[in-house]
Amino acid sequence: MLSALTNKMKKLDSLTKDELISLYINDRKSLDDIAKIYDVSRAAVYKRPRKYNIKQRSKSEARIEAQKQGKLPQGFFDINENFFNSWSSEMAYVLGLIITDGCVSKAGVISLCINDKELLEKVKKTMNSEHQIKPSKHQKNLYYFHFARDRITKDLEKLGVVPRKSLTVKFPDIPQEYLSDFIRGVFDGDGSVFFDKRRPNFPLRSKFVSGSEDFIEGLHVSLKLLGMPERTVYKQKTKNGWNYMFIYDHKDSIKLFGILYKNIQNGLFLERKYKRFLEGF
Repeated sequence: MLSALTNKMKKLDSLTKDELISLYINDRKSLDDIAKIYDVSRAAVYKRPRKYNIKQRSKSEARIEAQKQGKLPQGFFDINENFFNSWSSEMAYVLGLIITDGCVSKAGVISLCINDKELLEKVKKTMNSEHQIKPSKHQKNLYYFHFARDRITKDLEKLGVVPRKSLTVKFPDIPQEYLSDFIRGVFDGDGSVFFDKRRPNFPLRSKFVSGSEDFIEGLHVSLKLLGMPERTVYKQKTKNGWNYMFIYDHKDSIKLFGILYKNIQNGLFLERKYKRFLEGF
């Protein structure tokens, strides 16, 4: 028994830095794979990257590598990992949608769930993703798009998108040129446009709602910078806490339409809300 253990340790000693780089970095072998090659436990190999100052793959990177190699039942789907690393009209819109209708798990999985499959397909295409859009198993007419990449999770974290964000998220620092795109994403997530049937001729109304007071205040200020009038922010009790909202009347809703939809060449907008505005005209 002792002799067998000694032989294994001698074999592991032959795992030089160059050999580990060749197997782990160049050949993309996992630590489990390398342990099997050297007939030792994974724990015995685990300390080697640190000993040789070789950066070890994160859990997410290891999972992706295993998916690429067909070791896991979930397939590997490509996506633009740098999507949230630099500002663009598309990035700003998707960020607004994720801040309102998305969530991040503790494991770093980003999920976007809405009841419009067509819009999710557009978001998926914009992010150069191969992930599938799937129907929810728990709610009819709800679809979800989820993905996990360390780089995306870290970039979103810098922008305030973290686990359990709905009550605490703050309004991010958005470049002025992309502010209307971001707010359109927010509106498609947590905004609404409707007709007030209590009023003559059913005048148009538009509303923004958030569970975060900091976010709704930042949104209100940003819309004033874009030319919208000041409104009262109302606080409403819900079963889960408080909601914060402000409402625009008919005239100001038409003005909001001009701000939200001035840059929709990329097709990133919820068509049903867009059409509701047009009905109000």
